Amino acid sequence: MIKIATASALFFASSIGAIAAPFCLVIPNGTPQCIYVDGASCAADASRQNGSCQVNPAEVRLPASRVGEYCLIMPGGSSICGYSDGNVCSRDALRQKGACSLSAGATTVRIPDAYAPNAGR
Repeated sequence: MIKIATASALFFASSIGAIAAPFCLVIPNGTPQCIYVDGASCAADASRQNGSCQVNPAEVRLPASRVGEYCLIMPGGSSICGYSDGNVCSRDALRQKGACSLSAGATTVRIPDAYAPNAGR
């Protein structure tokens, strides 16, 4: 019985460490906290702390889509590109608990919005 409990504890401990965190909370002048699996909770914490929720570059590789400038990154790490409007991408990201990001091949430059809660960061 003790062997089964020990084996199951080791199994769960190893599988928890293998879960990828595709989203990072980035706070100005701080180190990114890449601990978020859910983009909605990352975005909520970002708005509370005046930061931004960004895609973890170590876990998710952004596609180089030139069809749409924005990509929706899902909690599992998959992406849907083709959004030409960042607001629509952000709306879908909230619905699907993901995050919206510029694609790797984007030619658009983000202009900081001084009225946004996170000031465009």
